[in-house]
Amino acid sequence: MYLRRAEMKDLPQIESIIQDGKAHLAAQHIDQWQGGYPNTSVLVNDIQNGHTVVLVEGYEVLGTAAVIPAPDESYQVIDGDWLTHDDTYVAIHRVAVSANHRGQGLSGKLFAAIFKEIEANSSINGIRIDTHPDNKGMQHIIKKAGFSDTGTVEVLADSQTSVHDFAYEKLTTAGVLVKTH
Repeated sequence: MYLRRAEMKDLPQIESIIQDGKAHLAAQHIDQWQGGYPNTSVLVNDIQNGHTVVLVEGYEVLGTAAVIPAPDESYQVIDGDWLTHDDTYVAIHRVAVSANHRGQGLSGKLFAAIFKEIEANSSINGIRIDTHPDNKGMQHIIKKAGFSDTGTVEVLADSQTSVHDFAYEKLTTAGVLVKTH
């Protein structure tokens, strides 16, 4: 199992995983991803810009996420306080894992692989993410991955709904101040 940049050939599997995620959220009566977002255009744009990463085993995409360099327009205004206060962060969006492998800890493995890649870039101080207030499962995964609550942000990517998501940030080793004697 390894993480790599997505290619256009991965789009059908990524779209399938996103559709499974939408259905899973709908089954839980969570009003996240229930409009037209994320759509094919957004996913293609992420891949073409080199933002999408996929967790792969053999030829199967097990999970996907968009890792987007700052600044993120949804994160410019927060009701709360970010841990980092400049543009030395990346944002993780559109996290989803295969319904065929749900319950196998893939989200944690996906995050761990993303963190390892981000840590290799010493100029990144923080990692930001948000999720819907009703998405308790994702909130648990985010906190288990070491993120801290930072407040709420208005979701700007989904123009069909007005949602204020819970926001989180995790410092990288570059963002942690080392105390000296």
